Amino acid sequence: MIAIASFRTIVPDRFRLFARLLRLLLLLLGGGAGTALAITPADDLDLNRYFGIWYEIAAVPRFLQSRCARDTRVEYAAAEQGAVAMRNYCMRADGSSMATEARGRPLEPEVPAVLKVTTVNLLGIWWYPFGREYVIVAVGPDYRWAVVGDHSMRYGRILSRKPSLDGSALRDAANAIVREGYDLCAFVVTPQSGGFDRGSRLCDVLH
Repeated sequence: MIAIASFRTIVPDRFRLFARLLRLLLLLLGGGAGTALAITPADDLDLNRYFGIWYEIAAVPRFLQSRCARDTRVEYAAAEQGAVAMRNYCMRADGSSMATEARGRPLEPEVPAVLKVTTVNLLGIWWYPFGREYVIVAVGPDYRWAVVGDHSMRYGRILSRKPSLDGSALRDAANAIVREGYDLCAFVVTPQSGGFDRGSRLCDVLH
C-alpha cells in the first residue's frame, strides 16, 4: 500500500512539473515578441446568442483555409467547465469533408469577447498554454454577422449566420475590420454554396 500511495503522489507531481515547464517554454518563445497593435473586443457580447453555426464569408488565409476549398463553417457551443467548443467544417478540393475541433475560454469573465483558444488536446486535456487569443471584434444586428481576429493581425474572419451576406452588411463588417487596422486586401472571400462562387480578395469584391 505504501508503494501504491507513493506512486500516486509522484505521478501528479511530475505531471504538474511538466505543465509548468511547458508554460515557461511558451513564455520564453513568445513572451518577447509582443504585439504591435491591440484590437478592441466587442462590447456587451452575449455568448449564448453567439453560440450556433456561422458560415465563413472571408478570412485571412491560414492553416484551415489552406486545407479547405469551400463551404467552411464553424459551430460554437457551451462545453465543459464554462469552456466554448469550436468545431470547424469544410469541403476539400477533392470533395471530401474535413472537421477540426478546439476549445476556448474567456480570459476574464467580464470580457467574454476575448477567448484563449487551443487546438491541442493531450491525455483528454485541452492545453490552453498552447493557445492564442481569439477576439470577437464586432457583431451585427441580431447577431447576423460577426468579425473575429487576434492581436497579431495574422488571423481574421468575417462570419455570417447564412452562407452569404448582402452588400450593406458585408460593408459594415468590412468597416469593423478597417477600424481595427486590418488590410482588407489580406482577406480572401470563401466560396460557399449559396454565396461567393470563387475566392477573391475582399478589397476587390468591395471595390
